Amino acid sequence: MEGKMIKSFAATCKRGIKRLIEKKNDYQKSRKYVYRMEDGGTVTVCTARYLGKKTRHYNKNFARRGVERIRTNIAKEPVFALKSQTRDYWLEQLLRSGKYTFSDMFIAKNPYGEAPLTALALFYTKQACGVRVTVKGTTPETDYSASLPEAKYHRVPILGLYPGKVNEIHFELLDAVGTTIEERTVSLKMKGLPRHLKKIVTVKKMAKEPALKNILIVGGSDIHPCVIDREGKIRWYTRRKPKGYGLFLLKNGHFLFLESHISAPSYTNPHSVQMYDMDFLGRVHMSYMVKNGIHHSASENEENGNIMACGSSMEGHLEDLIMEIDRQTGQIVKKVKLGDIFDATYQDRPDWAHLNSVEYYKKDHSVLVSMRNIHSVCSVDWDTGKMRWLLSDPKFWEGTEMEKMLLKPVGDVPFFYQQHAAMELDMDLDGNPDTKHVLVFDNHWHKRRPVKDFDEDKKSYVSIYTINEKERTVKLEKRFGCPKSKIRSNGIYFKDKNRLYSMEGSLVKPIEDNVGTIREYDSRKGKVVSEILIKPGFFQARAFEPDVPELAKPLLANRNYICGDLKRPKPLLKEELSWLKGIQSRRVDDLVIDYKTNEDILYVHGMDHSIRKVYLLGKKGNYAVDFTETKQTMKVFAESKYYLAMWLDKIPSDYYRLWLDVRGNIQYTGKYISK
Repeated sequence: MEGKMIKSFAATCKRGIKRLIEKKNDYQKSRKYVYRMEDGGTVTVCTARYLGKKTRHYNKNFARRGVERIRTNIAKEPVFALKSQTRDYWLEQLLRSGKYTFSDMFIAKNPYGEAPLTALALFYTKQACGVRVTVKGTTPETDYSASLPEAKYHRVPILGLYPGKVNEIHFELLDAVGTTIEERTVSLKMKGLPRHLKKIVTVKKMAKEPALKNILIVGGSDIHPCVIDREGKIRWYTRRKPKGYGLFLLKNGHFLFLESHISAPSYTNPHSVQMYDMDFLGRVHMSYMVKNGIHHSASENEENGNIMACGSSMEGHLEDLIMEIDRQTGQIVKKVKLGDIFDATYQDRPDWAHLNSVEYYKKDHSVLVSMRNIHSVCSVDWDTGKMRWLLSDPKFWEGTEMEKMLLKPVGDVPFFYQQHAAMELDMDLDGNPDTKHVLVFDNHWHKRRPVKDFDEDKKSYVSIYTINEKERTVKLEKRFGCPKSKIRSNGIYFKDKNRLYSMEGSLVKPIEDNVGTIREYDSRKGKVVSEILIKPGFFQARAFEPDVPELAKPLLANRNYICGDLKRPKPLLKEELSWLKGIQSRRVDDLVIDYKTNEDILYVHGMDHSIRKVYLLGKKGNYAVDFTETKQTMKVFAESKYYLAMWLDKIPSDYYRLWLDVRGNIQYTGKYISK
């Protein structure tokens, strides 16, 4: 008995100590503190949670007009673009106060709450000067440095911080010719990596001077976007995991981030309907809504220009649409359906084309697209919407109407199968002004659409093709064999450095229990000079080259930070309303079903295709949102769980009760929305 009492007392003490530790940790996360440096100066440090508490009351100053009129008993989600604006405003006011100087600076850790290994330093100098900031690496080669132009009020983005250690950050003030006039080093401890990012990178081999010092890894099922240095150390990552396609880099140092659990049902893989224009500090500049969703790829047609993206027609087919999205309004301003520019030969299934990359080229207004399931890359004239040429194995299209669009092979041209990441290279490889060069990651796999006489080659390839559009010919310029990757993956070529990267994101045969690998080749000798293993695999890997001066600019106030298009409630017909009222309904008891709101957007969570309709039954009028246009055709996606999104901005003011049609069963949710 006495032993049991002692054990019970010990357990109580442990619980008490644990609560104290949790309380202390929670306090540390939400506080601001000041520490003195050996040089006599001070550094004031604050956390993301502290910033959140200090800036929450600014929401009303920046929020979209009219959304404050909505009342509901549904949980409200944070609006990331609004959060970014309010925090940025508070930080800018703090900087302009002149309170913080080079000797006594202010540093916000993870200031916008989305990029844990970032910070922002603020200080004022009496004379305008430039700034160079360097996060000291474990070796000089792993230092992360950036420079900013002359100013008196300095916002200094700090990237490349190490997780779980005290970082030494060296600041230098520079004169007009770049000479250091004053310097100091401050220390900043960052929290450790989350479990899912620990021990996922192994550097097997590293070149003395790799072409890429820092590599951005994006996409895949089990990895958050992250940046690794030449030692395999993670130096940047996102707090949240996007859709499996990862991030899409933009030309001004920003990227597009696709929400992973807000989607539109399709015939196979649900498509993300919500994406953010985001930067590497974690600021969300805009939120875009795309009614039928985006998949696989998006890019800009020019710097700060419209967004080119892969979409779906949802007219019996999906992943078959190229679309241009207005950067300011989020509206789709142009579409080209692949079904309209290809013959009917292979349009025999919902995912017949599987569009997986789209790149726009301003010089000739062309769009280069890759279609995995028909082993083809084609160029589209974006002004006319017509195909310019088709690059594919001629045997695959033999006897079809598409033969006339094919480029004619010159010499021995090995073709690609289930390829990814087609892109035009901005370089001249042959001295001919009439040619262009297209790089393709050739997965060399044909499980989705088998090819007769497939060569069963055991490798994948990064292939570079030279295309003469006047003569309508193609020849192989370079080809590099690499481990077989069945899906995803990409390649990068550096002519001036004589280096080529193959990024195998989904290996058929894992290497030492790793599903992905990054290989750097000497492009003259074909020799592997660097090899990095990535345990969970990935979608693509890119150069990490953020535009730091762009990150240093304050956000512009913008009340239209959510734009685009979503499904909206439509008035119920009298017949459906009468039928609905006559049904014996029951309260929702499905644990998967959940709800949230984001200003005037309603989200309802459920299993794929289980929620057929969402009803808003009011005192003055009744409305419904219909999600029955598609049906699932692949079992692998039938167990997907995600939020359906709908916009409530145009329904009349009323008190609405929320009802659902779940697999044909009408259910009352107990939720209401008052507008």
